[in-house]
Parts: sequence; structure tokens; C-alpha cells
Amino acid sequence: LGAAVACRATTSGHVCADLASVISSPPLGSGGDPVPGASWPELNAWVTALAGSGLVGNGEDASPLVLENNRRLYLGKYWDLQRRLVAEIEARIALPPDSPDDELLRRGIKRLFGSDESGPDWQKAAAVAALRNNFTVISGGPGTGKTTTIVKIIVLLIERALESGEQPPLIDLLAPTGKAAARLEEAVRAAGSKLELEDEVRRRIPGEGATLHRRLGYNPRGFGSFRHGRKNPLGADVVIVDEASMIDLAMMTRLFEAIPRSSRLILLGDEHQLASVEAGAILGDICNSQREDGWSPSFAKKLADITGQDYPSSATEGAPALADCIVELQKSYRFDESSGIGKFARLVRNGKAAEAIECLQAAEYKDISLLPPADPEALQESIRELIIERYGSYLEQGDPVQRMETFNSFRILCAHRLGPHGFYHLNELVEATLDSAGLLEFEGAWYHGKPIMITRNDYQLDLFNGDTGLVVRDEERDGALRAQFIDPEGRIRSFSPARLPPHETAYAMTIHKSQGSEFERVFVVLPDGPSALLSRELIYTAITRARKEVLLLGGEETITAGIEKRIERASGLQDALWSNG
Repeated sequence: LGAAVACRATTSGHVCADLASVISSPPLGSGGDPVPGASWPELNAWVTALAGSGLVGNGEDASPLVLENNRRLYLGKYWDLQRRLVAEIEARIALPPDSPDDELLRRGIKRLFGSDESGPDWQKAAAVAALRNNFTVISGGPGTGKTTTIVKIIVLLIERALESGEQPPLIDLLAPTGKAAARLEEAVRAAGSKLELEDEVRRRIPGEGATLHRRLGYNPRGFGSFRHGRKNPLGADVVIVDEASMIDLAMMTRLFEAIPRSSRLILLGDEHQLASVEAGAILGDICNSQREDGWSPSFAKKLADITGQDYPSSATEGAPALADCIVELQKSYRFDESSGIGKFARLVRNGKAAEAIECLQAAEYKDISLLPPADPEALQESIRELIIERYGSYLEQGDPVQRMETFNSFRILCAHRLGPHGFYHLNELVEATLDSAGLLEFEGAWYHGKPIMITRNDYQLDLFNGDTGLVVRDEERDGALRAQFIDPEGRIRSFSPARLPPHETAYAMTIHKSQGSEFERVFVVLPDGPSALLSRELIYTAITRARKEVLLLGGEETITAGIEKRIERASGLQDALWSNG
């Protein structure tokens, strides 16, 4: 029974089974319904039986199952992954802080970040942390300037090396998916172009992003093995990883082990977003958003000395050193006080459901609105004009890059794949609407203007999970249909549809798939009834994909239920990292 419970926990995203939590709900069958007449063992008796089993260990030696603190039951593989990750993080934060030239750092931060007397500048704090530590987490919501901050950190690292007569650091830009890696690459390039820099410094800014799988040397034919690891580490001096909330336990452990402890690792992400599809909520566990302690007094003093600003400190000197490695960017430069999206996102993140509903219904916010739920026929009619308005113009663009940018300005996001509010139905609804309006010409499964999203990496074609393209008629090939993708440099890459790896129609996409993407406007379609997928993190992730406008389809009860439900994944990582202060 214990093995079955531990296995089921990992398939649900947990690292382990929290036995007290398990027995608090009735046993469920494969369909998710309670099993008639079934009940769990009494907790103490169950723990005693597990502890006495030869298959269950305490983690000191290899065993199929591991029981921790008479509470958490792990599959041996996941216990080992967690143990190794904890060891890597603790080894990094145990290293003494780097000692950059304070005056050089002070001048660099003032020049790059300017002077802001309105309050603590969290971007400056992130820069100081990243220059001092060889492990730093920079967390922040949309528009808080994570990419802008990381580019300035890169510049500071390069300038420091050149000033000291040293070789500038080798820097890797990584992300969990190809789409996120391309966005990081593009954002770094754009942010760097806005800075006044010496030619030598600008030349050293990395210009290419890569996926974690590619950089670590994933071998799909080698039983999921990786070329780089503890015995064959990466050669980079600085590794920057974006969208870290999407990284599961196994990949995060491999990442840490592949980076020499003398090298600098910086994780970027939003701890309040959806966690990884696979086991673990690693970024959230590392950041421990529920913690009450802040930075240590010594680090807060160092920040004040370097930046000339005061920062709050509530930790004691004996608090976990990890606290000084984490900076949350708290000021949004995208959403001001007049933004409904920004306010709604904050309310959702903080679990304030009633206030969030009021925000949706307030006439003063023009960038966010609520569409009441409707039956399928009424739904089609109510969003027909929206579909034609938002998806009717991209085919009018003759330039391929402009066509793709126009298409990517809007997206429909949904929680489910199935059902009237699901991914499949919504894509069919858009196709039918555009067809009836005479905006599409169907030619079977493939047609001019069909948007597609790759769902499996293809390293030979250099196409990755999440890459979005458009099928268009290529007049240079006698009108043959070709799938066009635009790379970060704006180059057009064209493929025969028959050569494409697995893919899906992309007028609508699931909220999980939308992570790492941004659009001008989004139409968020929530479930039309109770849903196990609906959560605070799901709603927050969906609405923060938009830069300018959100239209939310859902009932007040559904939205309230989602905001009040947090995703909590069983794991011992947070306790291991934060309970030793």
C-alpha cells in the first residue's frame, strides 16, 4: 500500500506522500471517485508497519522506499534526488560571499540603475546579491524587470573582470523550453541594446539562449542520460536560468550537479506561477514564500552601503544563509496603479478572492473584464466578434515576421484540454468561426494560415516544445503549403508540414503551455464547473500572460474557488533548506 501511495503521489506532482494528508481524504479509485467501503490504516499503525518493513529505509542506505520523520514516504529515487539537491544548495550557500570591489560596484550600480528615491530599489538589491553570491534567486512577477536586471548584472560581471585585467566570464543563458530560451535570448539582446556600454563589454554579452536539455547534453537514446553532470561539469563561469518555476526536481538536481560550485548560478522566475508538470515545486520551496524572516542584518547593511538605500531586515544573524540569496522584485514597471491587470494579479496572488471579484467588476479598470459563463451555443455567439477581431487580421500581413507578430498579439488560454471550455473545442470553434466569416480556406488538415505549436523537441530540425509557427502558401514553391517559424534574429525557417515533429493547432492553448509566453491580449476561459486543475496559481499564471488586456470567462463561484485553492506539493525540500536556522 505504501509503495502504491508513493507512486501515485509522484504522478500528481508531489515529491513524496505526506501520510497525514493522505489519510485526511477517502481513498480514490482510478477515476478519481471515492472507493466504496475502503479506508486508510490508522496513521501510527501505518507508520509503525512501514518502519518495520525491509523495503523501507531511513535514507541512509539505498532502499525502494524511504520514510522521513514518520510522516513523508518517498520512492527511493525521489528521496535521492531531493537529498542531492539539498546537498548542492547547502554547499553553495556555505561558501563565503564574494568580495567585489565595493567602490567599483557602487559606481556601476549607480550608473546602470540610476537613482530612485521613492523607496528600496529591489533591482539594485538583486544585483548586489548576484555579485556577492555564487547562488542567487531573483523572483518577480510580470513587468518587475527580471530581464533588465539580469542584463545589468551581466554587464557588472564583465566590467569587473575587465577592470581587474581578468578574462571576462563565460556566460550561459538557459531555460526549460525552447520557447522560453528564445524569449530570454531576445529579451537580453533588447535590454542590452538600450544601455550605453563600451564596445568590448557589449561584445561579451551572451547572444544565444539554449534549453536545459540541450546544454546539459540530453541523450534520448541513452536511457535519458546527460553528457554533463558532476563528473563532466559545464565550462561556464556564470549560468543564468529563466522560468525556473517550470523546472522539476530531477532536472533541477541535474542542473546543480552540472555546474561547478565555483561558478555562479542565478535562477530567474516567478515563485507564484504554476509549478513544473513533473514532480516538485522547486522554486517555491527554495524561495519559501511563507517565510517571515527577511535578509540578515549584515546583508541589509551591505545593501545600504552599496546602494545608498535602506532595506528591511527581519532576520537574525542565525537565520538560514539561504535568505540572503533570494531577492523578490516587488515593483511592477508594466502595471501602474490604474491597471486592473496588475491589481487583480496581486489580489489573486495574495488569495483575496472577494476583492479580486470586485476588481473584475469595477468599471474603472479598462484593461480587465469578466464575461459570465454560457452554454456552448451562447459561448460561440458571444465570442464570435472577439475571434474575428483578434484573429481576422494576421493573414492580411504580407511580411512573414509581421504576420507572426500580429498572430502572437492575442491568445485564448484554457485550463482543460477536453470539454466545451477545453483546448480542442476552442480551437475547433475558432476555425469554424473564421471559416464561416470567409477568412480561412480549408484544404483538409492543412490550410493557409493554420497556427501550430510544437509539442516535442526535434533537435535535428531545431524545433522545440512550445515553438509556434504558421502554415502559409509559399508562392516561391508554386503555392505549396509550408510551416514557417521565426527565430530570435527574425530569420524565417520553413518546413514541409510532413517533416514536423508532433504539434497542435494553436489558436487556443492550455494555461500550462502558456508559461514562458507573453501576449498583448488574452482571453482566459475557465472551467464551467468544479475542476481539480483550477487553482490560485493557474489563474495568476493565465492573467499575467497579458501585457495590455485580459478578458476572463468564468463564474464568480468558479473564480473564487480557484483563488482560495493553493497548489501544495508534498516535499521535504523546504524543511531541509529552511529549518536549520
